[in-house]
Amino acid sequence: MALRIPVTVLKHHSDALGYIQRLLKYLPLSTAMSQHAFICRRHKSRKSKGSLSSVIQPLTVQPASKNADDINIGEELTGSIEKEHLLRSLKDFHSDEKIKNLALENGLDNNLFYKAFLSFRKFCIESKQLPVDLHIVFSDILQGSGHVHDIFPYFLRHSYEIFPHLEAMDDLKQISDLRFPANWYPEARSIQRKFIFHAGPTNSGKTYHALERFVSAKSGIYCGPLKLLASEVYHKSNDSGTSCDLVTGEERRFIRRWITI
Repeated sequence: MALRIPVTVLKHHSDALGYIQRLLKYLPLSTAMSQHAFICRRHKSRKSKGSLSSVIQPLTVQPASKNADDINIGEELTGSIEKEHLLRSLKDFHSDEKIKNLALENGLDNNLFYKAFLSFRKFCIESKQLPVDLHIVFSDILQGSGHVHDIFPYFLRHSYEIFPHLEAMDDLKQISDLRFPANWYPEARSIQRKFIFHAGPTNSGKTYHALERFVSAKSGIYCGPLKLLASEVYHKSNDSGTSCDLVTGEERRFIRRWITI
């Protein structure tokens, strides 16, 4: 049985939620529950639509294998851990609100936290033997002497492995901040410079006069918008006896300068 409610009815109804709830009272229990779940799913999908983190895919981390000596040190120290007990601890860890808030402070929003948790859980379950320190943490939790919060440092370390950008987030924010260009390169901006601006119509000698000043100067840099122009400046300067290097996005040519001692 399907229930269809026109969108216009919900838009113009003062109490849309109450209206839906009253309709569900007259439906069979199974149908009402399915309609309620359907509404929740639609609301959740719309909320997460357009999130940048939803398109970020985690890297694959292989489960830990047994060491060369085939000795599980964590198991020898604290005993073996059943998979169902491990899953129970991970479930408690995932549902803890403090853990979610702490993850958010470290750059893991709801989407990234969910993906990281799935990867971490898969790593813990499929590993032949857990890292010794993580094995001891799980054992302490199951014995009542630890807390699921103790798992977070290992979860965060795993998150950094599958989402490498999280570890460099501060640097990424800094280099992508283009709001204040006047504050860039303070030492370079303190240097006194002299600019000569050549203006004029096409074929009026702008490039010619600029190159003449470039060749006659003691030192300088000629910035060309095209590789063809840069190559022309390179060849003409060296042909006229002025040593000139060529640096483009594809090649670099440096003139040898012989020094007589």
